[in-house]
Amino acid sequence: MEILPKLITKKDVIDKFENEKQYSNWIALKLKSNIYKKVRNNLYALVDPSINDIYSTKFEVASKISESSFICYHSALEYYGIANQVFSNVFVGSLTRFNNFVFNDNEFIFKSAKNIKFVNNIINEGIKVSSLEKTIVDCIDNINLAGGIEEILNALEQIKYLNEKKILEILLDINKMVLYQKVGYLLELYNNQFEFSDNFFKECKIHIGKKVNYLIQYEFKETELNENWKLIVPKNLKSRINGGY
Repeated sequence: MEILPKLITKKDVIDKFENEKQYSNWIALKLKSNIYKKVRNNLYALVDPSINDIYSTKFEVASKISESSFICYHSALEYYGIANQVFSNVFVGSLTRFNNFVFNDNEFIFKSAKNIKFVNNIINEGIKVSSLEKTIVDCIDNINLAGGIEEILNALEQIKYLNEKKILEILLDINKMVLYQKVGYLLELYNNQFEFSDNFFKECKIHIGKKVNYLIQYEFKETELNENWKLIVPKNLKSRINGGY
């Protein structure tokens, strides 16, 4: 009996055929027989006949869109099991651009990646995902793509360990002053949990200038200046995950 992979592209199987026409005929037959379902051009998913749906999860699909594609932002929070909500948007980092598309009620949304240095390739699951540290830094960098500040706070509440050295490497790679401010502030807020060293926070502060920035604008009625991080932040921020304002 032929064992078929859950997800295939032309590149995965072309060497099994004498020519491209033979491959085209084969994939056309698989689609007609409902053995495979077309996800997008040159990406096909194996169908489970017992439920008439594909075997693959949205995370596996996202990881197969391009050779460099990986799950990021809120979708990575979902993968790690630390998101409070499940979204139909799937954020996909990639070195090569692809057009956004909808498949199985999920919209796969391209996000340009500078590199894939901080991506975990989980081969046994067929999944590529930004590391936990990279996910948290990216979500703090773009709070909207994280699903809002509540989702970030909820995630930080659940995480037991973050590698401070890796976070500094990621911050240096992105190299944005305001991000050092935001990451330093939020991780200090939860440092009873993470127990980061004083050196971590000193290193963050080395990259902070005199400019005052906002953690998040236009969303909170009451704010205050955090002198330590030169950051305007909501009062009683942690209460936000319990419905506070």
